[in-house]
Amino acid sequence: MVIGIIGIVYIFLILAAYGYGVKTLLFKKNFSKSSYKLALILFWGLVVVTTLASFASLFIRINWEFQLFLLSGAILIILLIVKKPITFQNNIFKKFTLSQKIGALFLVGCLILTLIQVVQEPTNPDTGIYHAQTIHWIESFPVVPGLANLHERLGYNSSWLILNAVFSFSFLGIQSFHLVSGFLFLAMVLSFYQGVHNLLAKKFLLSNFIRLGFFLAAFFFLFDQVSSPGTDMPATLFIWFVLAESISLLENKTDLLDSREPLILSLICVFILTVKLSTVPILLLPLLWIIYKLRKKSFNQIGQFVLLSFVIMIPYIVRNFVLTGYPVFPGFPFDLFHFDWALPLDRVKEERVVIHWFAMLSRVPLEDFLSMSLKDQTIKWFANLIPRYKAILITIPVGVVFNLFLCVFKKWRAFIRENVGLILLLLVFITGDLFWFLSAPSIRFGFGFLLGSVFLVLFPIVTFLANQLEKFQGMAVWFILIAFVGLALINFRTAIHYKDFSSVILFPKDYPTWSSSPCEFNNFHLLCQANYNSCWYSPFPCAISGNMHIEMRGSDYRDGFRQVP
Repeated sequence: MVIGIIGIVYIFLILAAYGYGVKTLLFKKNFSKSSYKLALILFWGLVVVTTLASFASLFIRINWEFQLFLLSGAILIILLIVKKPITFQNNIFKKFTLSQKIGALFLVGCLILTLIQVVQEPTNPDTGIYHAQTIHWIESFPVVPGLANLHERLGYNSSWLILNAVFSFSFLGIQSFHLVSGFLFLAMVLSFYQGVHNLLAKKFLLSNFIRLGFFLAAFFFLFDQVSSPGTDMPATLFIWFVLAESISLLENKTDLLDSREPLILSLICVFILTVKLSTVPILLLPLLWIIYKLRKKSFNQIGQFVLLSFVIMIPYIVRNFVLTGYPVFPGFPFDLFHFDWALPLDRVKEERVVIHWFAMLSRVPLEDFLSMSLKDQTIKWFANLIPRYKAILITIPVGVVFNLFLCVFKKWRAFIRENVGLILLLLVFITGDLFWFLSAPSIRFGFGFLLGSVFLVLFPIVTFLANQLEKFQGMAVWFILIAFVGLALINFRTAIHYKDFSSVILFPKDYPTWSSSPCEFNNFHLLCQANYNSCWYSPFPCAISGNMHIEMRGSDYRDGFRQVP
């Protein structure tokens, strides 16, 4: 745990340096004080570091060489750009009321339990199947042509796994650390807690209620993922962050034409796509911003957005081409360039089908699933969901209808007119819900859009009532405190089962090691998994199964792999 905390502090310092430095160089003007929130600085640093690493991974392994470059750059930024101590807008620890003191006490407890969870053994099954092996490949070689031929999921190109390789510190020879998800979780809950803190001071703004919802949801739905380098949790947290910040911009009447905050949030939306491809509907937010600027004939920043988006996307698309032979994978079954390492088209098409089947009804044989109508698939899928997931899905349409019903009241219509931007946000998130359902409707894949939609239909009503009814304000504060107590108790129950806590006092737990056995390919052999399609981090390289139709393109792994007849 001690080493884990040191690693998290190091990640914080590197991201803060790059975030502040690059933001200062690129966006010197037109910032409100809110734009210097620590969370926004960290996320911009995360985008910059990940993009740099993505470019570097095209030519070199992401190991000690890149870490040395990264550290040197951070030192230069501090020496050349940071002329005076950096201060960030952060009012959490000023002038506490009694309720805020109680809230802060439980926050500290939740953060401590989070640190305990961060250093536990990863439990995400996808980490065993391909996350850990992908990170090992990134640490060991530049991007490998046709790597997806060994296993399709090694072609699931996510910039999040590159960032995990950056901060795995495998070159130390101790282990490949998995701390980045935990760092992100801690940063996000602290950012969301600002809304909780404001609510406890009876500042009943929608953005504060939204942040309260995301704070609680992060612990209830994502807490078990903080020790795994998976892509679901970061994609969800990024989407929530963008939504909360977007609502803040609307509340503050931010000038969307000249302010830089919408530009930065739009670029973060582009980055989210490189973390998880299924988040593509989030790009509707920057599209709406661009349309608004074009309608107002304000063309500044659009060119900057296009250029920087291009910079973010170039390494992502190039890596896709090298790993799979396609610009987007999975989901683009057109072989444009006929690279010799490209996955066969039939495997690309099959992967799309398998993803949808696995996310929807994995316990039903694939052949039976394909023979079912969409209606039958949907009915069986919904019936298999646990009650709280059913409640999430039902709340969205019911909440929309109820909001429409409230329009019979004059005060509610006035409230909606004052917050008309919320309608556009809700439309974006409902589009995300539909895309999620049609592509891969596993609930854990859709938390970002689903809970965003739930809170967008519920919390405007809560905000309206809180500002109309004085008695409701006191009830809201008590609800928050009770929710915090319940949250702390639930997380404590999760944490106290760690009977071997002494084993993580110094170091985080390593990836598990599962059994493997030799398997044959066309002109080489590897070790293959022997349990539940999982290789984890070691042995390396490791495949799911042998295939005599796969051969090495040269004498070295970095030459890549291809399929032969």
